[in-house]
Amino acid sequence: MDNANADSAASSKANKPSSLLPRVASAAVLLPVIIIIVWWNYWAMSLVLGAVVVLALLELYGTYTHGGYRPHTWVGIAGALGLVASVALRPILGGFDLLGLVITLLIAGSLTATLSRSSEERGLASWALTVAGAIYVGWMYSFVLSLRLLETPLRPSFLAGLGLPSGAAWLFGVMAITWLQDTFAYFVGKRFGKHKMAPALSPKKTWEGAAGGMLGAFAGALAGIYLFCLPLSLPQAALLALVGGVVGPVGDLAESLMKRQVGLKDAGNIIPGHGGLLDRSDSLLFTAPILYYIILLLHFH
Repeated sequence: MDNANADSAASSKANKPSSLLPRVASAAVLLPVIIIIVWWNYWAMSLVLGAVVVLALLELYGTYTHGGYRPHTWVGIAGALGLVASVALRPILGGFDLLGLVITLLIAGSLTATLSRSSEERGLASWALTVAGAIYVGWMYSFVLSLRLLETPLRPSFLAGLGLPSGAAWLFGVMAITWLQDTFAYFVGKRFGKHKMAPALSPKKTWEGAAGGMLGAFAGALAGIYLFCLPLSLPQAALLALVGGVVGPVGDLAESLMKRQVGLKDAGNIIPGHGGLLDRSDSLLFTAPILYYIILLLHFH
């Protein structure tokens, strides 16, 4: 590269606005809102989560449409909300199997809708993506509510004295593991990243960033014990951190796979500096359910 081109490239890079400021600003606004909603009221949180599911599924179906498919959007949204409701209503439904009913109606309803598109070349694929998208978004998000419903005695602490619900504490702990992993991975990768992890799916992800992310996951687990008062031993917290530090990036790569398949960089742009809701929560969609079941094994077996 000659000097003129090098200077031009350097100038272009210098003039390119950094995404760090909007990322930090968005987090500074959203984080207190999330904390208040999760802590304040389970039913209000369930309603907010329902709205998040609708917006996230619209993003996902939008990526499918960009790839030439025609998912049955409203059937999928109804199915995804039904999956969330099957968890949200557990406290008042008792042993009624709402989940089985929702899955049955989702499959039957989406296939019925597909009958009207029987001549389409990708009709069957669009049906499969409708069902898969509803389950991916609706069911995986519903574990945020499953965590909020957990009930265990918390360690004595300032926050426990303020009436922090035990389910909120578990959810905060999982979020801390997930988001600190992502934050540490971002900054360590940006500063030290050299060895690409999955260049075809996410060119900016590096093994150095992954190592930093694992440290962030352990920091989140320690926050779970000492800040959110979770009844975890250090080995148990380390287990949650280790699993979360692995499956979180896998969830991120899984969403990247879907975007790359249809030629998109971001699923949306609703959150400045972060992209869409799916771009911000793809790791949580993996850590929430998997860590939930580990917590059950540790405390409820």
